[in-house]
Amino acid sequence: MPRPLRYWTLLGQKAGDNRQLETLGAAATARFGWEGTAKPLAFNGADLWLQVTRQASLAAVQPPFRAALTAPWPDLVLTAGRRNEPVARWIQRASGGRSKIVHLGRPWTHPRHLDLTLTTAQYALDPTLGPVVCLPTPLGGPAAKAAPPGPRHHGLLLLGGPSGAQTLPPAFAVALVQRFLALCAREGLRPRISTSPRTPRAVEAAVAEVLRDNADNSANNGANNSEGLGPEGFWWHEAERAPSPLQRWLGEGKLAVVTGDSMSMILEAMSAGCITAYAALPEPWSLRWESVTHRLAQRLAPRRFRRNTRNLLNRWEATGGLWTLAALEQGPLPTPSPAAAVLPEASLETALGALARLMEGDP
Repeated sequence: MPRPLRYWTLLGQKAGDNRQLETLGAAATARFGWEGTAKPLAFNGADLWLQVTRQASLAAVQPPFRAALTAPWPDLVLTAGRRNEPVARWIQRASGGRSKIVHLGRPWTHPRHLDLTLTTAQYALDPTLGPVVCLPTPLGGPAAKAAPPGPRHHGLLLLGGPSGAQTLPPAFAVALVQRFLALCAREGLRPRISTSPRTPRAVEAAVAEVLRDNADNSANNGANNSEGLGPEGFWWHEAERAPSPLQRWLGEGKLAVVTGDSMSMILEAMSAGCITAYAALPEPWSLRWESVTHRLAQRLAPRRFRRNTRNLLNRWEATGGLWTLAALEQGPLPTPSPAAAVLPEASLETALGALARLMEGDP
């Protein structure tokens, strides 16, 4: 009997990338019986130079993690993120070219040098560049399956943070919270607010102050919050690694408003069956390093390096599963299309089909 196909999952520094890789690996094991091994990586800072000079190297990997990358080499390497790419290419070279590379997202390496790229519409990649498959959504697994049944009486505001040219100033966050609280009051929903690792601490402090003022005003006006109907908040930086209630909140939420920087949070809310809206973040001119490099890449880099999240958001809006916050403020709450909730499952099926064709030798 032939041995099962073996794959390595290169886990890097971004939780969203790792979640996508783990979702794909677990599905491949369940569907095909492939054997997977997670290879966590940590880096010493030389990874950008390796990418710019197109080196296949472990030079940027910290020694304890480098020591785990030894033969027998895998048949397949699942990877995501810029830092992992030189490592994946090194593994392929060490295997004598036998290990195939599957990259999730937008690679720095030209797609023609990879065996398969699984991407989404926010990146300017298409099959003319190489073996590229565009998925309806990032991979990550629908949250709705774990959501308990029952009535939903909560509204959620999920705050991300600066990304590319997008910023999240405290004043903008406060105004967004006030709009969200007004919408919840109109719909009779209990508000809940959660920040994330990228949310600036100053934003957390400003939003927490808004909720305290809201609670004080309710008390002064004689409102009764004894039944626990006041706003709730989960502050990531103050939680001290306490478990996030987000998955439970999504299962109990009727409405979710998400800042437009986080495709993964928007997708989670859609998958959980929430009426999901996004609020676009401002993009002021700034000398912040990430903002400058993003704008330069958008204008000067080859087209395949560009990113436009509006492309992905437009597609989700077209399915009837996503709206702008302004649209919800102007009218009654809509009913999400059932097709939107199954988009992650469709993405996973498409990705598994592409993996099967790759490992079976089909073009």
